[in-house]
Amino acid sequence: MSSSYHHYHPYRFSKVAETLSRRVAQMATHPDKAAIFTAEYAGFYNDELYVRMEEYRRLIDMHAKWVSTGRQIFDMSATLSPLAGAEDIRISELPALRLPDVFYVHFGNEAAVTLNEAPEVFVDGVYFVHSDKDGEPGYRFTIVCGPDDVAIETASAGDLLKIQTRIASGFASPTRPFQASMDNLSGDPVVCEDDALEQVLDRIELSLAYAADPGAVPDLEKEIHLGAQIQLGPRH
Repeated sequence: MSSSYHHYHPYRFSKVAETLSRRVAQMATHPDKAAIFTAEYAGFYNDELYVRMEEYRRLIDMHAKWVSTGRQIFDMSATLSPLAGAEDIRISELPALRLPDVFYVHFGNEAAVTLNEAPEVFVDGVYFVHSDKDGEPGYRFTIVCGPDDVAIETASAGDLLKIQTRIASGFASPTRPFQASMDNLSGDPVVCEDDALEQVLDRIELSLAYAADPGAVPDLEKEIHLGAQIQLGPRH
């Protein structure tokens, strides 16, 4: 992955997706499909493959929306790097945040937010897409992870799928503090159930405060409320 953009998850995601698609196509033409399938997805339990494929399809859709709406990235790596290891980031009281319809917040490896149960995995960033859930407007979001140093050309199809679906997804309602949306996550249990999500929440809220546009036209369906108190520095 030599491109200077591949440290951003959306670009790395595309590269891994291309490699996984080629691998699956090769499997389809293999003379012993059953044997190669078993080898490529070795170690998957019960319905894990089905569940991960469903999560992968949802992230593909979210990624496609990000691509089609301008590929907006808020790079928070320089802001979050000095906060590496901090467990309680406070922000000042803020009004409702007005945000773009679709965007990606980049933490990067520099933020040093790793999973407690899988320390080789770091939280890389979060996608946000304005959407609805059961008729209620809000933002669907997906927390995505690294690492970005995997030799993807030689990795198995199963390993590539796990890379793409090391995620946790939720829905942020404009009627509740963002923190409440972290109580009902879906995705990889390794991510959804990790204690590091408390640090992730702090960094998401700080990032949203920086991404918000205070001059945007008020729209009650496109607001996120922070329930914590965060001390902000200069906005970039």
